[in-house]
Amino acid sequence: MNPAVSIAVDEIRATFTDHQVDVEPDAQGGAFLKVHNLSLGDHYAQARSWFAFRITFQYPHADVYPHYCMHALSRRDGRALAQGIHLNHSWQTPTQNTPATMLSRRSNRLNPSLDTAATKLLKVLDWIRSA
Repeated sequence: MNPAVSIAVDEIRATFTDHQVDVEPDAQGGAFLKVHNLSLGDHYAQARSWFAFRITFQYPHADVYPHYCMHALSRRDGRALAQGIHLNHSWQTPTQNTPATMLSRRSNRLNPSLDTAATKLLKVLDWIRSA
């Protein structure tokens, strides 16, 4: 991992101290991350999920996008999932291919000095809990 990606991984671990964080370096200086056992909020039939994403070697000048969570996500009330939540995808790393739901939340005004991988995951979590 390059130094910026290593700093981002450390920030994820510091932000989510009560959660297991899996890190798999990629071959280009980036890393694949999976944060386990995060709350989905009250809208979903499932209470908790893992969330995964890739931090590319261009970080912090590249968006951390997309994010993934557990497969077969569904709402408790039976309504359709919000726009930007896509079922039937997979979370792929060099060592795993896991069925997943893709969460499409692109940062259109990325500010590398403010928008970190940790703050992006926090924003995705806030969004899914309110979606």
